[in-house]
Amino acid sequence: MSKKIIAAVIAVLVCIVVALGIANRSAGKAKADGLNIISGGKETTVSWEDIEKSAFEGDLVNGKGETKHHSYEGEELSAVLAKAGISVAEGSSITVTSEDNYSAELTGSEILEAGKVYVALTADGEVLEGIEGGQGAQLIVFGDPNQKRAVRYMKTVKVE
Repeated sequence: MSKKIIAAVIAVLVCIVVALGIANRSAGKAKADGLNIISGGKETTVSWEDIEKSAFEGDLVNGKGETKHHSYEGEELSAVLAKAGISVAEGSSITVTSEDNYSAELTGSEILEAGKVYVALTADGEVLEGIEGGQGAQLIVFGDPNQKRAVRYMKTVKVE
């Protein structure tokens, strides 16, 4: 009788180990390490490490109309798109979507305007994290009267 109990316990432990292995493998795939870029039916990923951490700063206006000065590290979105082999025209339509499916619309003219649209990897000296940890990013659009387009947990950029 005790051999059957031991065999059952071993079987349960094997099932648990297999389930944990599958869960860990799936979790690793779910966290693609970078920004997904979609254009012309093709999808590519620019890794967080390939996004330059150049310093930039500026004033943002929140929903209450309050202006606050922030400093960031990251790169202009136009340069990130260029790394993915995507060229943006003034008439392009760009949708930026977060890990939690919040999205914002941009025009090609805005992205082509120097110093206006950035992918931030740090904000005020703190690393921006994704929803489940690890490196994350935030869309920064200077000049908006209300920073509703500051997409946190930035994950996908679609260019049409």
